[in-house]
Amino acid sequence: MNIKERKIKLRREAEAVRAAIGEDERQAKSEAISRKLMARLEELLQPDPSVRRKPTLLTYMPVKTEVDVTPVLEACWKRPWRVVVPKIVTAHKQLKLYEIKSYADLERGTWGIREPVAKAPQLFDIRQIDVVIVPGLAFDLNMGRLGYGGGFYDRFIQQYVRTGLPKPYIVAPAFEEQIIDEVPMGLFDFRINELVTESRRYVEGGAIVLD
Repeated sequence: MNIKERKIKLRREAEAVRAAIGEDERQAKSEAISRKLMARLEELLQPDPSVRRKPTLLTYMPVKTEVDVTPVLEACWKRPWRVVVPKIVTAHKQLKLYEIKSYADLERGTWGIREPVAKAPQLFDIRQIDVVIVPGLAFDLNMGRLGYGGGFYDRFIQQYVRTGLPKPYIVAPAFEEQIIDEVPMGLFDFRINELVTESRRYVEGGAIVLD
């Protein structure tokens, strides 16, 4: 079985595992994860006096059985931070980024995912992003990530690799059930810096932090 076939099989299994989590349990776990995420963002998005722009977060908009990170957005809007979310451009298989300041800046888009409205200001300079919160189907403790197969986030992170820019800090929220022994990693797949679950945080290098 090659890497593509292994990923297809793992995606199917991971989706079933996540879907099996009951709605009430998923909501309770999402709330715990969001609290941990906000505590980390308070540390990661400290204003830098030497930088004239606002600390900037790129985050996904949850759909279906994903970890619901909307409490994080709501808390971020009350901070002196800039919140950016992606719009999927299927024709070019890429993400375009837009600043949002409230739910009024969002509408239903591709695959039912909430996306920025047309009038939202676009962010062109990816150097301004400090932290990225990424979704995923499964993760391992070597910080491997199994995405949905579209490659949108992989292509986005590759922009930093190709141009030699320092990558932002990449955090993934996940339920403990989403952790697997090993995620097959291809040449253009990226590893995250930190995995946040309802019960603990895993950081690159193998450290486990109990909050």
